[in-house]
Amino acid sequence: MLGGMAGPFDILHHQHRELEELLERLASESDTEEMTHGQEALARLLRLHSRLEERCVQPLLTRVEGRARAREEAEDHLTLRELMEELQELTPRGVEWQARLFTLEDQVVAHVQATEHGVLPRLSASLDADELEELGHDLALTYEELLDRSQHPPAPGRGALLEPLHWDA
Repeated sequence: MLGGMAGPFDILHHQHRELEELLERLASESDTEEMTHGQEALARLLRLHSRLEERCVQPLLTRVEGRARAREEAEDHLTLRELMEELQELTPRGVEWQARLFTLEDQVVAHVQATEHGVLPRLSASLDADELEELGHDLALTYEELLDRSQHPPAPGRGALLEPLHWDA
């Protein structure tokens, strides 16, 4: 980290840059094996990233901006994950795959913009220094835990990494 105190949202910003980079690489990659690796890396990162925001950011968002706003964010994540799943089922470089990749890129760009220029600045403004520090710790710990779990998938029947989101009715 460059000088000064690390911001609480550094992990999220870093993941956003990584998502953009992976998408760019995938769009220009021609080697089939590399593309498969790239797609898997992108799917893993998207899953990790949306989990992280769902566990750490959304509860705060619900508190600060209300349930409807937090639900919109959750639906954005769902769209990203569904697009990723569709992409993985299509033939790489095919017309449909290309179209799906462009849509995914657009969605990721929109997500990054909304998060970095909307959600996170608004949370920063609404939380005090202690709460922001706590959020930073929470993000770091949850990230480690999710990363660890993604590298050691649970045994069959022990529940998938992607549990569905539960919203109180």
